[in-house]
Amino acid sequence: MPAMKYNLVKSSKAVKMPAYVREIYGKIYENEKLCRYLDDERIVTLMTWGFQNRLVNDLVKEISTNGKVLQIGCTFGRQIEAVAEKIGAYGKYVIIDVCPQQLERCRSKEIYQNIDFRSYDGSRPTGEKFDTVICYMLLHELPPVTKAKVINSALESVDEGGKVIFVDYHRPSKWNLLKFLIQPFNRLYQPFAESMWKYSIDSYAKHREYFSWRKKTYAGKMYQKLVAVRQIPAYEKPASKSSFY
Repeated sequence: MPAMKYNLVKSSKAVKMPAYVREIYGKIYENEKLCRYLDDERIVTLMTWGFQNRLVNDLVKEISTNGKVLQIGCTFGRQIEAVAEKIGAYGKYVIIDVCPQQLERCRSKEIYQNIDFRSYDGSRPTGEKFDTVICYMLLHELPPVTKAKVINSALESVDEGGKVIFVDYHRPSKWNLLKFLIQPFNRLYQPFAESMWKYSIDSYAKHREYFSWRKKTYAGKMYQKLVAVRQIPAYEKPASKSSFY
């Protein structure tokens, strides 16, 4: 069965790729052969120390069938397929990214649910409201200013009662020896990743009080799933007028 033809990339407005993306990650994201290799689920599982499957499964549990979902950033592995399957044919799944090669790579996958791929900068709100917004292993690639913009853009894009789901790195526990392997690698190839150890994701939120927050950690606190649920305002009831009788 062929992939759906309506999984198209919308590029009505040109999106300029940020300089840091091209300089730091360009050799990866613009290399088609390397990206196909990194997209192998076995490689992604190896790179996440065996926790890819658990992270994806826990992400999917947060999503409702037939919901309206926005994802900021393309990903490697089966994450997009798993989310699309959970949303189903009657939901809406929008994925935005600034890298055209990554959009095309994900669009070419044999995913049978309708996915709306858009060339768009996730640091700016789309102007739409969604039931769920996903940031999956994206924030550690962003410099601090961009990270703050993306986080607040995601929070602004979710409807009342909806969720923003962040899955990313977390500060490892003291006894987690893997941090001594990860830290030098990040300093060489992912220069912004260590900021995830220093500052919590919710600390970047402009209106933190509008959301309820819950967090779960994995692999000796090396990874996290942070869920922000937008609160429904408790509107005050108008004061009842005293009866003439």
